[in-house]
Amino acid sequence: MDHQDATSETGLLRTHHVKPQDWVKYWMDTSPETIGGCNNDAETNFSAFWALYRLQHPEHKVFQQHGDRLHKVVPLCIHGDEGRAVKRTNFLVCSVESVLGSVQDGRVSQGCSCEAKLMSRPSIPTYEPDTPPPAIDPNMLRVAAEQLTNFKGHSYLSRMLIFGVGGWVYKKHPHIVDALFEELSINMTDLFENGVKVQNGDTYYAACVAVKGDMDFHAKVMDLSRSYKNVGTKNRLEICHMCRAGNRQYSFEDYRESPEWLSTLFQSRPWNTDSPPSLCQIPFDDQSPERILQGDTFHLIKLGIARDVIGGVLILLLRLKFFDHEGSPTNLDSRFQRAHSYFALWCRATGKTAGLRSFTPSFFNMRHGLMSAPWASTKGSDSILCLEWLVFTLNQQMANPTVAGHDRMLKQMHQVCEACLGVNMVHSHGLWLKRTCARLLYGHFMTLLRGYALLGQKALTLKIRAFIQKPKCHGVHHIAVSLKRQLKLGVPLVLSPQAFACEICEDFLGRISRLSRRVGFRLCHLRVIQRYFLKVSALIRKRKDQKRKKR
Repeated sequence: MDHQDATSETGLLRTHHVKPQDWVKYWMDTSPETIGGCNNDAETNFSAFWALYRLQHPEHKVFQQHGDRLHKVVPLCIHGDEGRAVKRTNFLVCSVESVLGSVQDGRVSQGCSCEAKLMSRPSIPTYEPDTPPPAIDPNMLRVAAEQLTNFKGHSYLSRMLIFGVGGWVYKKHPHIVDALFEELSINMTDLFENGVKVQNGDTYYAACVAVKGDMDFHAKVMDLSRSYKNVGTKNRLEICHMCRAGNRQYSFEDYRESPEWLSTLFQSRPWNTDSPPSLCQIPFDDQSPERILQGDTFHLIKLGIARDVIGGVLILLLRLKFFDHEGSPTNLDSRFQRAHSYFALWCRATGKTAGLRSFTPSFFNMRHGLMSAPWASTKGSDSILCLEWLVFTLNQQMANPTVAGHDRMLKQMHQVCEACLGVNMVHSHGLWLKRTCARLLYGHFMTLLRGYALLGQKALTLKIRAFIQKPKCHGVHHIAVSLKRQLKLGVPLVLSPQAFACEICEDFLGRISRLSRRVGFRLCHLRVIQRYFLKVSALIRKRKDQKRKKR
């Protein structure tokens, strides 16, 4: 494809670029709760969200531009990631979504036991503010307390496709992706400044509160000079887009309450300021524009540190002979097979089904034998199952240890696994956390990080390579620091990190990528959008029929 063909391809892809203005108009005309949230009307939900969001991020431009009409502003997130397309290529999918959930969640309505759990952990401080926080309308607090995260229902009705482009196009012509994100920035800016008029004559606006995705997407789309890619064995380079952690002065492995890198937070831009990325044009925050890149608990924990915890705990148990019995072979493969047999038996006993089929050195990424630091190649749901099994196994070993002399370490591994599972409390809470719930969640994060570092030191003393430090651990620490910061500000409700998680975005990505593998290659981008709209129309009709039946 020559330059002229590439230019025409850019025009073609722009034709297949759906504007966020069209989405906001469509949903506000047909089904306002889809982007406006359930339990209350859309405008009330918008007002309550921005009233609480102002306390933790008053520098956002929405309060300068739309301070007197926040009930007309939709809070949106942008998500992007690559899925699997035909012939082992990738398919880049970009979507927008509302922060507000539109489908009821039975887990949230059941209430929580966070206050009772906090009673058993008196060491967690209250983090009361130094000065009284601004007063909030009690009605706004009530509405915000009822708001849900956008994680229920079909992903086609909660995520709005902007564009999809095949890797066979943008790998040869990277400027095409830049042009598409430039187009998205222009549209988001226009939607923020001018809004869109709906059928009843009202004008609605939208403000971006986050760009979601994994670390790789953030590094690529924002052309980051400070990212996880700077991690190496020789040089100490800065690895975080929000602070300067990673260099010789500020260690990213610092998990104290007030780490040294905290003083560098949002002090310098992580990209070339002479040629900033296109998404920086979206109105957000002039003082700290990199804050728009929010950490994702799904990739940081379930597909991140949880995998390292599983691999580290299991290899310690195997190497210390906890799964050995008299006459059993002691090679690593046999030990992994015995461990998996115990895991499979536990799954059958508890009625749970795992996607993984075996434990092998390659599954735990030990390609270089015992010199490799293990981590499990599990998907998110399997990570949870493996952690639950390890908690069960460690409970048994603490009560009746197979090998003597490791009681303290068994207890520490148990605490780390429980803390990793404890982070899942966000799934049973709404968009805003009570202060007690936020304190407990902060305790889980810090227990996980500090326990992980401690187990790494224990492994070194045993001459076992495990629990190595990775940039994802630092990303988790940033989420914990954000929770603590909001608590110190005295906010009555704390924004849940689940607002920026990507579980359902991954489902949406998988569905769109699957469409790209089912249509013709030459008109792939057009056919994907057409089939997507057909499916959305069918889902809307189904939802309307269900509502009529309930009446």
